[in-house]
Amino acid sequence: MNESRSLPRVVSFDFNKHLPQSSAHKTSDLFFILSTVFMVTQEEKEVTQITLEKTLFKISLFEEDYSFFNTFFFINTYGPHNNIFYKYLDELERAGLIEFERRSIYLTAKGLSTASEMLEEISNDQDLQKVLIALKKQGKIYSKFAIAVEETHSLKVIDTTDNNKQKTIEELIREIKPEQQFTKGSQFKYIEPPPRKKVKKIKPPSKVINRLESVLAGVESPDFEQDSKIDFLFK
Repeated sequence: MNESRSLPRVVSFDFNKHLPQSSAHKTSDLFFILSTVFMVTQEEKEVTQITLEKTLFKISLFEEDYSFFNTFFFINTYGPHNNIFYKYLDELERAGLIEFERRSIYLTAKGLSTASEMLEEISNDQDLQKVLIALKKQGKIYSKFAIAVEETHSLKVIDTTDNNKQKTIEELIREIKPEQQFTKGSQFKYIEPPPRKKVKKIKPPSKVINRLESVLAGVESPDFEQDSKIDFLFK
């Protein structure tokens, strides 16, 4: 098999493809974030903003037969990144579900009860369990910061914005000019999974989505679907 066919693609930004398109998409992403923090910290492993982001990036791109995360990552000087991910963390913190201690993320008592209830609700869902097992395993590995950075930055991709050249994430990072100011979506190189014939979309059931949305009720949430501007995504 040609290696390039199995590699993720670097593409130009597409507002209708690379961002969550509904409140349900956003809540689903929050479910996977909260669940990952719960599972990894239960194993007494450290979770930081960067290691969590890289865990979600790795599993969302390299699992062959399913997709689950509605927020894609672009290349910046820190590697695979998306500021929406950090807005997600802010929302979870404002809702009283997570807290920060220096660089580490922990669930509050409210977060622990919410996560455990949701995970109990989907304990018999084989598709969701497959995703969660992968996230837990990767999160434990990436609890070591150096491994998370080294591995994600060494990943190979096909850059469709540059004549389909094969590059590493690190090479793409080095191409960014420090003085460059990103003001247009077309300037961002987003990373997509490799082409796949059949992909199953995995999402929490409506009951779990509704449960989490009720917990988040009253917390102001950015409306990515309605905002026609792009600069707010990268601040």
